Amino acid sequence: MENKQEMRKVFCETLVELAKTDSRICIINSDSRNISGTLPFEQAYPERSFNVGIAEANMVGVAAGLAVSGKKPVCHAFGPFMSRRVLDQATISLAYSGLNAILVGMSPGFVTEINGGTHQGYEDIAAMRGVANMTIVEPYDGVQLRQMIPALLELDGPSYIRYDRVVTPDCYGPDYQYQLGKADVLREGKDITLISSGVLLTQCLEAAEVLKEKGVEARVLNMHTIKPVDREAVEKAARETGRIVTVENHNIIGGLGSAVAEAVVETCPVPMRRVGIQDRFGEVGDRAYLRKCLHIDTPDIVAAACELL
Repeated sequence: MENKQEMRKVFCETLVELAKTDSRICIINSDSRNISGTLPFEQAYPERSFNVGIAEANMVGVAAGLAVSGKKPVCHAFGPFMSRRVLDQATISLAYSGLNAILVGMSPGFVTEINGGTHQGYEDIAAMRGVANMTIVEPYDGVQLRQMIPALLELDGPSYIRYDRVVTPDCYGPDYQYQLGKADVLREGKDITLISSGVLLTQCLEAAEVLKEKGVEARVLNMHTIKPVDREAVEKAARETGRIVTVENHNIIGGLGSAVAEAVVETCPVPMRRVGIQDRFGEVGDRAYLRKCLHIDTPDIVAAACELL
């Protein structure tokens, strides 16, 4: 039977467990304890839980103050508010100062669904990628997320993690060993490589099955660390499969596709296609509708692959 986990529950449970042996871990919310699922942490460690109200920029400033005092703060907000709204504080107060803090951009891109264009941040990766000393990650399932958190807490600078907070099927088994900065091969293939992260990896795996019916063996890479991108895995994929399609829940400008394209052009130039948001804002709708209207669904990935083939 397929195992499923609620991602925000996994995140909170992991923090609660780590906090038992690390008194430096604390959380800061912007009236977001319910949507972030961090109320159990607040109940377990009320003295290490802070709510600053709907003031995300101030929240990151508070995180910097805690970090410079030796704490390891974790901040929560929706993706666009944890990137656009806090960019100066994240850059100067955290990254420039080399302070460790985890900035959580919840429900990135289209997965905010009916909240519409204001909450569907398609530029958060682009904003954070330009900040020196900033690490950017996006887990695929609860198994990966659980192992990702302690790795981020050990960094010498801040990190930005974007993830879907809902119930998600496990892709990885109990033997999985997470490595920050090293892409995972979810499916082997020799004809083309599909590179993605987060929720759209499911559509990539579906596309690989469709391509298999057409006689095409597609490799699928989970590029869970978007910055620094795994250049070695990108170069290997380019050399061995000769074609790359990136798929992202983000604007095609400045996101995963851009990071992969930069690595490709500098290591092993091959034909590429970028499936992602075509420089537009979001709209109200459910996930199935939004994937279709934003042209980031399984048929769009298959079509991009077939163009290259």
